[in-house]
Amino acid sequence: MRITEATLYTNRLDEMKRFYTERLGLSVSEEDLTSFRINLGEDALVFQEAKTEQERQYHFAINIPANRFKEAKEWIMSLVPLLTEDGEDEIYFEGIDASSLYFYDADENIVELIARHSINPESNIESFSSNEFLGIGEMSLTVEDPSLVAQELETIGVRRRDGNSIDPRHLNFIGPPNHNTYILLVPRGRVWLFSPKLSIPSPIQMVLDQQYIVEMDEKHEFHIHSIKT
Repeated sequence: MRITEATLYTNRLDEMKRFYTERLGLSVSEEDLTSFRINLGEDALVFQEAKTEQERQYHFAINIPANRFKEAKEWIMSLVPLLTEDGEDEIYFEGIDASSLYFYDADENIVELIARHSINPESNIESFSSNEFLGIGEMSLTVEDPSLVAQELETIGVRRRDGNSIDPRHLNFIGPPNHNTYILLVPRGRVWLFSPKLSIPSPIQMVLDQQYIVEMDEKHEFHIHSIKT
């Protein structure tokens, strides 16, 4: 499973565009009056102007080369403040051999840069920039009933990473084991790492493997659509 494109919704479209282009140096590949699309390595992130003022909150991770975490940290620290927890501004996940750091974008979505040291490819480019972003590593999907949504995802062969049952009270990594892309299926009210923000059901669209669109709409109803070819 790969999240090849994700659409997030915002009431601050112009500010978000300035953040991702002027601050992070990403290029807009498509845009119109109500949306813009940026490429994250092999994948794409779309920001769509929201139709309502409802509260939203997203968390997503961007894969970076396995050997470039130090350089990525130095680069991003020159552009935005890092989020901290217990005095630390980075974390090493021993179970998956990965290093991560976190920061807010213009909407205070929690953005993560993750170097999966055993899985992500390496890079020898001298100076780190957003050109070294590899793709979408994780994308949050916050729902009222994780178990019910997990059952629907199973109909298209998408299951929890470790094969266990869904934990309705905590974060669940959805996708194949030893992979570099996951849906983070979480219930309302979970506190995110490195942020006091709580997870909130928020409208989102994700394209999986160019075969399916997984969608949470503005009414917080979950849908899966096949992409016709």
